[in-house]
Amino acid sequence: MPWLDSMCATEPSASRFRRLAQRVGAASLSGLLLLTPCWAMAADSAVLPLEPRARMDDVGLVLNGSGLRSFLFFDIYAIGLYLPYRLTDVEAILGKDLPHRVQITLLRDMSTERGVDKLMGGLEDNNTPEELAAIETPLKQFFGVIRSLGQVAKGSVLYLDYLPGVGTRVSFNHRVVGTVPGSDFNRSLLKIWLGERPIQNNLKKALLGGANKAVR
Repeated sequence: MPWLDSMCATEPSASRFRRLAQRVGAASLSGLLLLTPCWAMAADSAVLPLEPRARMDDVGLVLNGSGLRSFLFFDIYAIGLYLPYRLTDVEAILGKDLPHRVQITLLRDMSTERGVDKLMGGLEDNNTPEELAAIETPLKQFFGVIRSLGQVAKGSVLYLDYLPGVGTRVSFNHRVVGTVPGSDFNRSLLKIWLGERPIQNNLKKALLGGANKAVR
C-alpha cells in the first residue's frame, strides 16, 4: 500500500466498514495476513515449496505464483495462487469468473483477536465505497468464519477456495469452516493482494508468476 511504500505515512481512516468488522467482533487472522513491512523484508527464508498443482473438488489447478509475506525481520506466511491455467494479467484474473485457490501457510503462531483494521484497510484501499457496500453481508459472514478459528499455530494452512456459483469456501488445515457466497465478495478479497494498491508490490508480481526469492 502506498502509505507503507512511503515509509509508513498515515493509515487510511476508519470507515463504517471497519466499524462493521469491529461490531461483529471479527478480530481476525485475516488482519495478520495484511501486516505489511514499513521497510525491511526477509531475504532468504527456508520455506517449504508449494505444490505445483492442486485439486479443488473436480477442478484441476496449477500454481500461478507464490510469495512470502514478512513483517520487519519476521516471516509471517507463504501464499500461493492457484488457477485453472497460468495468467499474468491481473485484469484477466479479476475479470473472469474462474475457480481458484489462495493457499496461505502460517509461519508463526498467531491470534485471531487482532488486525481487523489491517484487513479493512486492504479492502478499502482496493475497492470503492460502492463496491464495499454491495458486499457488506458476505463481509460480516467472512469475519465470523475467521474469528471462529481462535488461536492458530505455525504450520497451519488456510485455504480460500472459490467455485463459481458456490462462493468462497474457507478451510483451515483441510477442515471446511464456512462458505461465503458471491463472486463480488471474492473479487474484492483478491484485490487485497492483486489490486491497484496491493499490500506488497513484489508479492503481487510474484502471484502473477514473477520471480520470488523467498518461496522456492
